[in-house]
Amino acid sequence: MDDDDKQPFDLDSPEALAEMNRRQCKLGMLMQSIGAHALAELQEKIEQGLPLNLTADQARDLVDAGRKMERAALGLREPSDDPDQPKKPN
Repeated sequence: MDDDDKQPFDLDSPEALAEMNRRQCKLGMLMQSIGAHALAELQEKIEQGLPLNLTADQARDLVDAGRKMERAALGLREPSDDPDQPKKPN
């Protein structure tokens, strides 16, 4: 089959969207697996009393991501997501 025989691919078709969702789900699961292994390595370093060699920004980002994950797992909204709550200035 040459290029002239190929049908145009409709990126908005249900099949294309389903394939994209499957691909992104697989990648997301892979990323979580790698992240979990990295966190396990950091935990091992903590247990051995070894330095983690994290920057302050990396440590802050870990805490922030963990906080968001915990709140989501508990079904709690982020304070900034509450429409009745005024937003704090940065």
